[in-house]
Amino acid sequence: MSDKRFIVLTVFGSNQPYIIADICGIVTESKLNIIAVEQNALHGLFIMFMIMEPIAADDSPEDAYIRLRKSAKKLPLDVNIDLVEQTVALKKVEKNMQVFTIIGRDKVGILRAISNTLANFRVNIERMHHLARGELVALEMLVDASELRDLAILREVIQRTCDEFGFDTIIQPDTPFRQRRRLVVFDMDSTIIEGEVIDELAKAAKVGDEVSRITHQAMAGELDFAESLHERVALLKGLPVSVLDEVAESLRLTAGTFDLVLTLKAMGFKLALISGGFKYFADGLKEKLGFDYTFANDLEIKNGKLTGRIKGRIIDKEAKGQIVQELALKEGLSREEIVAVGDGANDEIMLKNSGLGIAFNSHELLKKVADGQLTSSNLLGLQYCLGATDHAVRRLKESKEELSS
Repeated sequence: MSDKRFIVLTVFGSNQPYIIADICGIVTESKLNIIAVEQNALHGLFIMFMIMEPIAADDSPEDAYIRLRKSAKKLPLDVNIDLVEQTVALKKVEKNMQVFTIIGRDKVGILRAISNTLANFRVNIERMHHLARGELVALEMLVDASELRDLAILREVIQRTCDEFGFDTIIQPDTPFRQRRRLVVFDMDSTIIEGEVIDELAKAAKVGDEVSRITHQAMAGELDFAESLHERVALLKGLPVSVLDEVAESLRLTAGTFDLVLTLKAMGFKLALISGGFKYFADGLKEKLGFDYTFANDLEIKNGKLTGRIKGRIIDKEAKGQIVQELALKEGLSREEIVAVGDGANDEIMLKNSGLGIAFNSHELLKKVADGQLTSSNLLGLQYCLGATDHAVRRLKESKEELSS
């Protein structure tokens, strides 16, 4: 009967050059094969955990353990070596692995609150690490939710816990598609930019209160979007095109938008604006920020003034969902490789037709179909849910500065 034991090495100490090469050297010297390894460096400290077995089938774990203990004395670090049973080291069970990303401004007690909530639901944290530690904190947790019947309930409770600390959370399955996402689609008004463009146009046309009321009802899902759009645009009849230019100049990007777009483009993502707003403004943002695609409603203009009508296809929630599918076909992507971010009821199908749907500063209706939510101060945190880290973002900024100097 073969020996079913493994050798477990844990190393801790000050981080120093080439230390990983030194550790791998003593493992090879001790004739061991590495089965699994985890390593990190935090604030100048080095931490490594390694599971190994003898290379030769007739080599006993006991003898290999003794050899490794002798070789490990060369290391200038604290080293612990154990022999453990295989059932303990590599127990194979069916798991429902989920990735929780929590994002916000650092607050004492947030980790304790979330870990307690997970424990109450019998959800085990298997691994966690910081993706960002600056002004914006992003923490990723890999959890096993195999004992949980309804993930939606946990998502709701976790978000309520995060709300108490001003944090947002996004939950997504730990599948290969997390690393294969290639397209991010955004709503425009109240997502990429602050406020609603149509409200600004209405103020200039002296119909602000009436249009604002209709807009609010449409975004909350209380009115049919297409009907409400026609009604609002009709109130803008006669508005000069020069006013559109003035409004375009006054648009304010949501905090973090510019850096987020820059990072996602550098990471190789295609970006699209799919807006129930107006093409005139979406095209301007495309030129300014470098979006690959824009889809929005086209205001009819004659003799330098708005006619109060829309040209062509109306971009309502059904159209938004359909456009996501059209982009997937055009780019050769599956649903799981697409991310959607929006704030209103008309973004519902767009989020459902994407692999990862994010509700941004949204109405309750959208939160129910989303995989997570972000608030206005945390939009930049989206990059950490899509594979970015503080280190990668810093290198990107340094490269940009080098190119511009």
